[in-house]
Amino acid sequence: MVDGESLLRSARNQFGTSERRIDRSGENRIKEWVLFDGNRERVATGLLAAVFVLLLVMGGLWPIEYQELLSETTMVQTMFDTLLSGTILLVSIVVSIAAVGISQELTSLGDQSERVDTTIDFQAEIEDHGIVDVSPARPGKFTAVVLRSIKQRAHELQELDGNAGAEYRHEVDRLQGDIRKNTEEVLTTLSRVPNGSTDELLTGLNYDSSWQLHQSRRILTKYDDRLTAEERAVIEDIMDTLHKLMVCREYFKTLYYKLELSDLTTTLLTVSLPIIVFITYVLLALDSGLFPDVSLFGYTPLTVFISFAYTIALAPYAVLTSYVLRAATVTKLTPEEGPFVLDADRETAYDREE
Repeated sequence: MVDGESLLRSARNQFGTSERRIDRSGENRIKEWVLFDGNRERVATGLLAAVFVLLLVMGGLWPIEYQELLSETTMVQTMFDTLLSGTILLVSIVVSIAAVGISQELTSLGDQSERVDTTIDFQAEIEDHGIVDVSPARPGKFTAVVLRSIKQRAHELQELDGNAGAEYRHEVDRLQGDIRKNTEEVLTTLSRVPNGSTDELLTGLNYDSSWQLHQSRRILTKYDDRLTAEERAVIEDIMDTLHKLMVCREYFKTLYYKLELSDLTTTLLTVSLPIIVFITYVLLALDSGLFPDVSLFGYTPLTVFISFAYTIALAPYAVLTSYVLRAATVTKLTPEEGPFVLDADRETAYDREE
């Protein structure tokens, strides 16, 4: 008997997707656009267009029942009253959350100085590590420099001729191949991201640093007594650079959430006021009875107007959905830090133990 988890895994394999990894190097372009690359306002517009088309299709499939349903003025007014109240409540909640986020930025001069010093010290560590002479100011370029350093060190480790044996060589080749593949994916994504955009902060999301750190630690521990001093130094250097990548990725993710919350609040406030006015107009228009009783291809002016008005009334929720969808995906892709691996498609040495 096949269980549900097996069926789910089979479906993911069939469509070429993983439950935690999204390929941003060129495949799954529609999913990539909706979840990451697409402008949030355009994604929200796309969602609204889909709702409007769905309502029209429903009206075309059941024209008589749909027309009778919409002719119940009291019921339709109740629906728009609910949407009006929900929009006002939604704006209040989002603004309250934004206010809490802003309050966290109101700190003393000493705290602000410590924040800046910590960031500068971190960049200095990258420079002292020999990765680059001057740390790039662009988040995307900074990520690219760190990744190229990890890739170079992994290649150097593979080129070293030690005496640790064939099993060790297999482990190193596996690590080097994974680093090379992951680095190329991220650099491909970075090449499509414009400078100065918030997407720069997301370029390192799909890099599987947790498994690579686990594999590096495992190699260092398992073959410690058979490693040369040069091999040990390179492995430790890879581990240290992966650690720095994880730290800066978490920092970039924090910056992304701050910018995303600011954009969400601004967009929602901009959209909500006209929507509130429009819903009020719809409530007044429903009482006027000015819609002519004509039909074209099963559609009446009342059917099209109510479908359009309902779609427009959902605009604040579509905006919220588009922003939260990307933020939730970002969180899902990077829940773990350090050597803990949550990706079910990743096999560790302990997975084979009973």
